[in-house]
Amino acid sequence: MYSRDAKRALPGSGSHPALQPPPRSSLETHWTVAHRLHLHSLPYATGFCHVRNSRVQISVPSVNQIVNRDTTDYSFNFGVNPTFRLGDNIFTFNTGVQETVRRDAQDPADMNQNLFRQFMYMSTSSFFNLVAVNGFAIREAGPFTERDLRSRDLGAQLNFRIGRPWGRTALLTGYGARDLQFSPTIREFFFTSSYVGVERKVTDHLTVKVLAEHLRAWRVEGNQFAIAQALRPAAKLEYSPTRNWSVEGSFAYSRNMGFHVYDAVQSSFAVSYGMPVGRAFKEGGNEVLLRYPIRFSFGLQQQSFLDFSGGNNQQFRPFVRITLF
Repeated sequence: MYSRDAKRALPGSGSHPALQPPPRSSLETHWTVAHRLHLHSLPYATGFCHVRNSRVQISVPSVNQIVNRDTTDYSFNFGVNPTFRLGDNIFTFNTGVQETVRRDAQDPADMNQNLFRQFMYMSTSSFFNLVAVNGFAIREAGPFTERDLRSRDLGAQLNFRIGRPWGRTALLTGYGARDLQFSPTIREFFFTSSYVGVERKVTDHLTVKVLAEHLRAWRVEGNQFAIAQALRPAAKLEYSPTRNWSVEGSFAYSRNMGFHVYDAVQSSFAVSYGMPVGRAFKEGGNEVLLRYPIRFSFGLQQQSFLDFSGGNNQQFRPFVRITLF
């Protein structure tokens, strides 16, 4: 994304470090309340209310600028979760709608928008005890509230896990694409991602994943366009020494093709602790002890641009996550 912005917005910036778009990051706060409802023989109904605040800087596709932001999204989601059988195989779906009200305190003219999303998520059991599939398809569209402009966003991805469900080694591969368009302005952003990798369950407590991802991005504005590509090898480690404690670590190296100013290293580390909280529940004269899981996670994310000399080339972001029930 950085190299694409530099090629399109600032031609020739590769030879002028002071003109290159600087690395940027956002500080985000999320709050989510989710529900799950089961009525007799009807499919499960799920949904959530979600509030997200994002600050600092963003590359705004609709205006081709990097601006300061203080954006709050209010999202309301509802979906149904039917399950189908095909022979011995099971297909599980989550399909529904979502409304997002987006408001920005720094740049309302370019950011305020009402978005309506239709979505479908799908996962399967393992076909022939060998191949499991999951994926999603999303369409999101809506008008900007302060200007005569609207967007249409299409996205989809399919992921495959090839290996025995009880085995320790599996091949991972997948492909995804996203197409973001604006009208009546002639502006479009198109992304693709394809990856292949291996997952290895070393022990009952330790799992390691190694992936190689190929990313491509196109940017169209009027009769002009720019393209950027990158290779992204990555690794992830998950370790659970006890039932309640878990540790996660990840590392990724992004190498742009033909434009190495924005080559970057990203890493993260997190420690989680889960504990059950119980309460008594009476039904039909019998008392049952219910247990609800609570999980606390603490971690640090880091991003370093190895060859960028314009400043702000290294960033650290601590994060906290609390999951109740």
